[in-house]
Amino acid sequence: MGTVTTRTTAKPIIYDPDAKAAELHRQFDALGSALAAALDAAAVEGGSWGHEAGHASYGTVELRHPRGLGFTLVHEGSYRKGAAGRRLSVRGIYPRDSNVRRAEPITVSMDRDPTAMVRDIVRRWLPAYLATIDQALEMARTAECERVARRAMNRRMEQVLPGLHNPHVSDYEAPHRDISWWSGAEWSPKEAPARASGKVRLSGDARTANLELTGVPADLVLDILALIDGRQPLEGIVSPRAVAPAREELPASPPLTIPGELVPSAPAAIAEPIAREDGSYLLF
Repeated sequence: MGTVTTRTTAKPIIYDPDAKAAELHRQFDALGSALAAALDAAAVEGGSWGHEAGHASYGTVELRHPRGLGFTLVHEGSYRKGAAGRRLSVRGIYPRDSNVRRAEPITVSMDRDPTAMVRDIVRRWLPAYLATIDQALEMARTAECERVARRAMNRRMEQVLPGLHNPHVSDYEAPHRDISWWSGAEWSPKEAPARASGKVRLSGDARTANLELTGVPADLVLDILALIDGRQPLEGIVSPRAVAPAREELPASPPLTIPGELVPSAPAAIAEPIAREDGSYLLF
């Protein structure tokens, strides 16, 4: 039998994930632009909405408002068939430092007009989101203020004791870390010697701290306790200051004489009564 050779002219199917992601980005960028325009037209939260499409292998776009709120639309069910595979999940955008009960996500059809999608989101999802986002934003502002306070306190402590560090945090977290260690005695670095080892844990707002010391020399223990003792008197230097000269003593007032009135020079003696035999008294 002879050998049979077959030839095909079909082109191989090449899947390009980058091209797919670029196409999804263009598609969801256009969707985000239309949704932002619909939100502005409806004056949702006063308007001024913006959008940013993602670059993932699935479609995604964020809608953001200048006040710090927003939501994300994600095409998570593209593998599903029919209308179920054409729905977008709507999830709220919350600050990283917030810890509030988040609004439950909903889904909307990506085949609907952007104006209809916005009406659906505003009616079904936005009220629950607005009920929690203000508290979340306030928590984020408080967290940022506390980070600023810890950064300032850490800088001051590092000036006093340069050996402070925390090897378990990232370079981003290190400036506002809440825990610092240092090594003392023979384990301390030569460029930053310390008399004892320890750890300091700052409170959130850096107004107080927990301090742990180990290997403290006895004389240093006494010095530390003396600093903590609230009964210690204030110490300082007495500085002289100018004092106004004393005034002269006022002269005594002259005696007051009233005509026609006898003023005795000495108090007159008062005689005591004498008792008589019949029980009466004789007065002088």
